[in-house]
Order: sequence, then C-alpha cells, then structure tokens
Amino acid sequence: MQSSEAQTQEFRDILYEQKDGDSTVILYYNRPEKRNAITYNMVQEFTRAFDKIANDKSIRAVIIAAKGKTFCAGGDTGEFLSNTIEQTEKFQRANIDLWRKMEKLRKPIIAAVNGYANIETIQSVDLVVASEDAKFGLPETGIGVCPGAGITIRLPRVVGKYLAKELLFLGEWISANEAYRIGLANRVVPQEKLLDEALAIASKISKKAPLAIGAAKACVNYGSEMSIEDGMEYQLRESIEMFHTKDLKEGITAFFKEKREPRFTAE
Repeated sequence: MQSSEAQTQEFRDILYEQKDGDSTVILYYNRPEKRNAITYNMVQEFTRAFDKIANDKSIRAVIIAAKGKTFCAGGDTGEFLSNTIEQTEKFQRANIDLWRKMEKLRKPIIAAVNGYANIETIQSVDLVVASEDAKFGLPETGIGVCPGAGITIRLPRVVGKYLAKELLFLGEWISANEAYRIGLANRVVPQEKLLDEALAIASKISKKAPLAIGAAKACVNYGSEMSIEDGMEYQLRESIEMFHTKDLKEGITAFFKEKREPRFTAE
C-alpha cells in the first residue's frame, strides 16, 4: 500500500489508499464512530486529496468508500450547534467548493455506498454502486435544517423536481433498489461484493483513454447546464481537441493496425 506514514499524518478524518502501481485511489470516510459525519476538517482533507489526485497522471479513477456501517450521515451536528454564523458559512462554502472541484476533476469518481448515505454526499460523483443494505435520504428537515451544499439545485436535475421535493420535504430513507429505480444509483450489489464491483468498474475505465474520459465527463457536467446550442458547441470543442492527441494515434494504431491493448499516456 502507498498509505505511508506521511499520508497517515496528512489525513485524519479520511483515509487515502493506493496500492503500489495501481491507477485507482480509494478515499475512505474515516469517522465510523460518528457515522462518518462531515466536519470542516474532513472537507479540507478531501479537498487536499483531490488536489493531489488531479496532479498525478498515474491516477485514472477514484473510489469513495467508508469505514464502518454507515457511508455518511451528512454534516456533523456537533459542529452545527457550536459554530457561529461565520463558521457555518465558511463550512458551507468549503463544501460547495469541494463538490465543484469533484465535478471539474477530469477523472471518474465512483461512490461505493454501504449503509446510510446522505444524498448530498453523492451529488458530485460520476457513478454510484450501492450495496443491497444501502439507504439514501435527506433527513435535514427533521432537525430544522434545509438540505444544502448545492443538493437542492442538483437533485431536481437528476430525478425531476417532484421527486426531489418529496425527498427533501419528507426526509425519508429510500432503499438501494428505489435509488436505482429513480436514477440515484448505477448498480446494486451484495454487501460483500461492493468494493470489488467498484474496483472492477474503475479498472475497466482505467484502460480507456484518460483524456477522452475527462472530456466526456466535462461535456456531461457542463454541457447539461447549458442551452442545447451552447452545449453542442462546447462538446464540439472538446471533441476536436481529442483528434490531436498522442492517445488517439495510440488507440488507432493498437486497435486497427497492431491488434493489441492500447497504452494510453494522457498526452
């Protein structure tokens, strides 16, 4: 494992795990005794982790998982009660900045969800693999908080405004199968196969051209927020750039001429 002493010192509320020579990083929520509730420090640690991942060309995919029986319950209520208004705004803005950083990262992020998961915590990932015991919800209105960190904006774009309001207003937990039905999860698997399934998906993606994966992610994330005309123009610019990469030449040579697996270098 590359989870060296230096990395252990760098992170406390999360774990950063990468096997030697592996192209996938696993980031774990690491406050199981607190149901992995998000603190301001945790947001800062995730931010540093994604900066590190963005600058490492050897990393092709990221998995977010959790230690313990809960994926993430949401924000830490202890901090809610002790924070000043200024501290609350600082936390909320840092959270929003983190989600945007994840959306802008040109590498796929896969959530491997077990137990209870606040829907806010999956709003900026690219794929969701859920265990059969997973539960998804937004319980904030039950304790007097409006769900935040951008979820009220993103969720209607995924499930539609009526389902979004139902989830927001009622604050009820839904099953993994229901999350799959309404488009909040890509796959539902037995608990014991959760991480293996996420790793298998990451491995398959890692064999594709990383620049092309990054472009496709950007087109979906940004293009879907634009008008049809602007989105098509954005996609066109991204596509044109791919035709002038070393990876395209490698892919064509490997597939059509040499009949072998391509060796992409993100160039």
